[in-house]
Amino acid sequence: MENVRTPSSLARDAYAVGIGRTPILPLQTEDGTIYAKLEWFNRFRSVKDRAAYFMIRGAELEHKLTTNKTLVEASSGNTGIALANIARLLGYSAEIFVPASSSPETLSRLRSSGARIVEIEDEFSRAGRVNIDASIRALNRRISEDAERFLNLDQYSNEANTMGHVYTTGPEISSTLEKFTLVLVGIGTGGTVTGLATHFKKHLPDVKIVAAEPEPGHHIQGLKNLAVSEAPEIIKRNLGKIDRWISVSDDDAVRGVREILNKTGILVGLSSGSNYIAARKILAENRSESIVTVFPDSGEKYREKYESIGIVKESEFDSIIDFTLRVPDSTLPCKFNGS
Repeated sequence: MENVRTPSSLARDAYAVGIGRTPILPLQTEDGTIYAKLEWFNRFRSVKDRAAYFMIRGAELEHKLTTNKTLVEASSGNTGIALANIARLLGYSAEIFVPASSSPETLSRLRSSGARIVEIEDEFSRAGRVNIDASIRALNRRISEDAERFLNLDQYSNEANTMGHVYTTGPEISSTLEKFTLVLVGIGTGGTVTGLATHFKKHLPDVKIVAAEPEPGHHIQGLKNLAVSEAPEIIKRNLGKIDRWISVSDDDAVRGVREILNKTGILVGLSSGSNYIAARKILAENRSESIVTVFPDSGEKYREKYESIGIVKESEFDSIIDFTLRVPDSTLPCKFNGS
């Protein structure tokens, strides 16, 4: 892939538009320290900004993307938000196919991006569960109508999804933290875990890579259970780089969100909560571990859910999010500048 030949340039370009160089928050527990990369400090407020930027710029460098093309992508939320907004930033149009069961706040954010949003209803959506497979099928039907008009970046197989983390997230972590033994990431498209695995297997091979996989029938937006959903190609290609798998439940995710809020005053997304609890489970087994994880987004897109299950009161939500969107004094600033 041509953009792999200029990774530093792409990283610096991403940093110049406000994507990357996010801070790390140390979280102390009775069993040890968890270092969390706070990804809502990216420009469009999630970890997916990195992948979307590298995929779009990579398509430009490969001469696959021109202004007469419409970018299309299937997403349960954050990738769609990132891709739609970055496409607009760079002068492209986009269509995003999204499960109708994605959070109301996610759907609202997508609609405000200027992209065409296609909400897909299926048996999973009707059951209140988020599954991307029907959205992918709808996207493929759309492309078949006029293949020359559309460019599917396909985050599930696009190597740039992995490379965005090889050349930004990984170096940011290893440049900022002096010592850690394990990196833990939730399984979604697989870009974050495979990118970090690729980086650390090369530069810090003693660091173990753990994938946190949600249980079948889960309701954690952005994550995939590979027994229920098709395994993304980028995971299949990099499967040998993952040292361990750990299961997380909906209850784990909610418990993690509550615990982080009580501990720090910060409201995180459900995938962040599940990563936190998975890290805590590992620390409970072995206190000598020092764990780095990723908090993919904040809780701002989950207002309706969080209020309905009593995580936050309606009257408190806005002030909590305002606090969450400020960089905490206790964070470690990123030391990597893309070179």
